[in-house]
Amino acid sequence: MRFIRNHYKLFLVMTVFWFLLTLSVDLTNIIMGVFISLMVSIFASKVLRDGDKLLFKGIKIHKMIAYMIVLIFEIFKSALVYIYNLVAHHYQPVVFEMVLDVEDPVSVGIIANSITLTPGTITIDATDNKITVLTLAKPGTPISELERPIREKFEKYLK
Repeated sequence: MRFIRNHYKLFLVMTVFWFLLTLSVDLTNIIMGVFISLMVSIFASKVLRDGDKLLFKGIKIHKMIAYMIVLIFEIFKSALVYIYNLVAHHYQPVVFEMVLDVEDPVSVGIIANSITLTPGTITIDATDNKITVLTLAKPGTPISELERPIREKFEKYLK
């Protein structure tokens, strides 16, 4: 019973995330979504604990839905921009590190994976609340300008 009380938020977030990504409510999808969300909750139990303190605080459903809409839009927009930049040869690869304003390891993981899902960007490393990102940028672009889309598009929804 204690396990359920401590991890139901993660289970709910994972289940909602599953349904938002699949956009399917057939029986097989429901069973798979619940099963996979349950397995992730169980296997993440030791990772998301610091002694007796639970590190995952939860994410509000309306913020998760807004986040998914922004993520899907950013994936398609980035794909088109990435194709143009490859053809035009105006950009170069840049690696930069940034400190996120979120402490929750699940939120950091979601942001890191969202960055990797958008074409032309890859999260190389995520440690604590620091992430290292590889992206394409115009030569001489300041790091603050490279961080801005991550903060505005992904991080603000998970604070």
